[in-house]
This record gives sequence, C-alpha cells and structure tokens, in this order.
Amino acid sequence: MREALASLAGLAEREQVNFVLIAGDIYDGTWDTADTGMYFLKWLDRLQKSGIEVYAISGNHDAQSKMTNVFKLPANPSGRPVMLSSSQPETVVLDDIDVAIHGRGFSQQAEAENLVRQYPAAIAGKFNIGMLHTSLDGVGGAHHRYAPCSNSDLISLGYDYWALGHIHTRKHHHKPGEAPIVFPGNIQGRHVRESGPKGCEVVSVDHSGNVSMQFVRLDVFRWEICDVNVDGVESPDELLSRFAIQMQNVVAGGDGLPMAVRVIVSGISTAHDAWLSEPEKWSGQIRADAISVGGADVWIEKVKFNTRPLKQLTAEDVASGPIEEVLRLFDELAIDDEMATELDAALDDMRGKLPAELNRGTDAIAPKNDVAALRSLLSEIQPMLVHRLTTEAVGS
Repeated sequence: MREALASLAGLAEREQVNFVLIAGDIYDGTWDTADTGMYFLKWLDRLQKSGIEVYAISGNHDAQSKMTNVFKLPANPSGRPVMLSSSQPETVVLDDIDVAIHGRGFSQQAEAENLVRQYPAAIAGKFNIGMLHTSLDGVGGAHHRYAPCSNSDLISLGYDYWALGHIHTRKHHHKPGEAPIVFPGNIQGRHVRESGPKGCEVVSVDHSGNVSMQFVRLDVFRWEICDVNVDGVESPDELLSRFAIQMQNVVAGGDGLPMAVRVIVSGISTAHDAWLSEPEKWSGQIRADAISVGGADVWIEKVKFNTRPLKQLTAEDVASGPIEEVLRLFDELAIDDEMATELDAALDDMRGKLPAELNRGTDAIAPKNDVAALRSLLSEIQPMLVHRLTTEAVGS
C-alpha cells in the first residue's frame, strides 16, 4: 500500500496537478501503529513541497482509526486544511482556477444519514466538485450501507464532478452527457476480493468545462481470479491443460506485476471424483503448473473445487444404511432453517479452536450466524464425504 501511495505522489508531480482528492478511508480502522500515520505525513510533505494541494474527507475507517486523532495534519501550501469538516458540509473555493470543492467527512463509523441532503447548491461560475464517502444505493455489495444516497440526489445539486469513496471497485455511475459520478476504487488491492488493476483517476477540465478522465494504474501487487470451467472434462490431466490456458490469460493481463491468484474450478465432469479423492494432490499440481506458466512471481492463494459429477448421488440411489442417512441429513439441512441454526450453534466449539483469521471475512471456514454461508459450505462437504463413504463401501 505504501509503495502504491508513493506512486500516486510521483504521478501527481509528473502531471503537475492542481490538487489531489481523497474521498475517505485514508487509514484502515484496524491499523494502530504510529508508522502508518507517519508515512502519510511524509507523503503529504512530499506533495506540499511540490506545491500540490491535498483535500480529503474522513470515511468510516478513519472515524474508527486511532490514527485520525493522534496525528494533526499539516496545512496545504495555501494554508488551507487538508481535511474537510466531519460535522457539516464544507466548501473550499479555489479562485485562481475557478473550482469549488464541497465535502463532508464521517464523524462516526456507522453513518446512516443521507449526507448529500446537507450539501450546498453549485456555485455559479465555478467548476463544482462533490466529495462523498458513500455506499451509493444499489452498488454497495458486501460493503456496509454508509451515507446512502442515489444518483438523482447527486445530480440534483448541479455539480460538475462527484469524487466518491468507500466502494473499492472502480466504476463510473453516470450516463453519457451527465456529470461524472466516479468511484476510482482503492490504489492497491489488499486481498483476493479486491482483484484486478487498482489506481486512480486523473481528471482534466478544459476552458469550456469539458471533463476527460484517465485511469492510471498504481498497484505494485495484483490479486486475480482464475476461473477454470471443466464441463466435459474426462481426466484430471485435461483439467491441468485448461488451467494452463486460463492462467496464461491471467498472467498476460497482470501488467508484469507479482500476483496472488485464486483458482476456482467449476463445472460438471466425469473426472469430478478423481480430483475429489485427492484434492491435495491436484491442488499441488495446479500450484506447480502456475509457476511453469507465470514464474516465481505467481503465488496461488487458494484452489477451490466447485465441481459436480454428471449424476449427483441421492438417498434413492442407495438401498439403506449410513450413506442413505447422510444424504437425507444433507437434504434436510438444505431446507430446514431451524435444523441449520442448531448446526451453526453446534460449530461454536470448533470455531473457538480455530485461528482468528479462519473465522473472519467471507473466506471464514464456518461463518457464525450465517445460514446461507453454512449451506454453501455443506454443499462443498457433501460430495467429498459421500465420495469417501462410497469408496470405502466398495473397498470393503
């Protein structure tokens, strides 16, 4: 992250920009070491010595972070503060370039109010920029719904550009001919859910007020997903061939950066049982082949087998006995919420023995109080368990 931030400073200096905008979450809420804040201060000092202003608003992580209250940020070269108010919308007018920057930060982590309703109308004769940390209704996904608002709320103020923060995926939310509404995303992916190129938007405005935008990559390490479809695959070796082709495409699009890749194998295949019986073997082979394709700078973060056999074994396929009972139990857990909730509670003892990192986030082994996630986990476990049971039954 620090190297990406240094790249941002270098870009700003090369482009001789008038200012840099940060729409919230300078700090991660869990970072509490002084080094983090000190590095940001040094970054600000670098830009200030180059005569570049920085304007920022606090986001939900900043409101949570100890860094926000520990370090007092130096003023911009003009003497104006870097941080805009977190109690009410504030406007910074740059008369020399006819720009007005409007924004308000978070005073608390969970900001549920539509802050846009407090923002002032556009100032006539100025290029008006709105800064907002928001989930923007309908695009938050897994993110918390903070400072919710709609596109129409933003458009109604008549601003010429909206610089948004909070969502880590780069996306434009305006139609052709409308003022840009832009999430630039973050400048460096932190985990596999933040895959693909990361960077910033370089925005230029001509004398007629026309806006042009250029995305510039800043990341120094890339997270990627390699999807391998195995529909029709008849042998594990064919899986490896398909993986090599997909992996070549991933590496080719990686801008030459070192990368971490999650491999997701999905589809319906007669070879399903082959890799399911020895998942460690085939995962290891995929990891080895990834090095052959991409070299030492490619690391396979995880291999997930989400495949299915041509025919799913059901309770009706076995006459009686423990296999039939196991299948019926899985069928009941798939539709009985009370039963699934009881199983969730029964897993508490196991969760208490797991390392903390295996109990957090969307990749938690068994997320607590999440019946949908539990059922997804069961759908992965069922075929492996049935395969082992049926293999042992045949062997005996």
